[in-house]
Amino acid sequence: MKRKSPGYIELMAHSRNSADIPRARDIRTASSLFMTREERESLGSAMDYRALGLVARRERDKFARQDSVLEKFRETYFRAREKLAATINKNQALMELRHELQQRRRAGEEPASQASNRGEVKLPLDENNFNHVELRY
Repeated sequence: MKRKSPGYIELMAHSRNSADIPRARDIRTASSLFMTREERESLGSAMDYRALGLVARRERDKFARQDSVLEKFRETYFRAREKLAATINKNQALMELRHELQQRRRAGEEPASQASNRGEVKLPLDENNFNHVELRY
C-alpha cells in the first residue's frame, strides 16, 4: 500500500523492476515487439569495439591500481604488526627480568654488579609467578 501524504517521496527501494515481479522476466517494450528477427539479431550483435577496448583498458588499469594499493597496505600492515610484536616481546622479556630482580630483592640477595651485566641478559624461561599475556596474530 502506497502512502499518499504530501511530503512522501518515493525512493528507488519502493519501486520494483522486472526481476522482482514473478513470471515477468521477459517484459518487452513496444518498439521491441514490432522488430523483425533480423533487426533483433543485428541489434544484439551491434557493439562499438573501440569504445569497448577503451573501457576494458580503464577497468584493467583500475583493478591493477586497486591491487597495488591492497598490496602496499598488506606490506605496511605486516611491517607494523611485526614491529608491534617485537615491542610486545621486548616488554614481556623486560617484565620477566623485573620480576626476577624483585624476587631476588625480597629474598635478600645482592643485586648483580653493573660490570657483569654488560653482556646479554639471560631471562628465566620457566618463571610462572605472574600473569602471562599471549598475543597471537
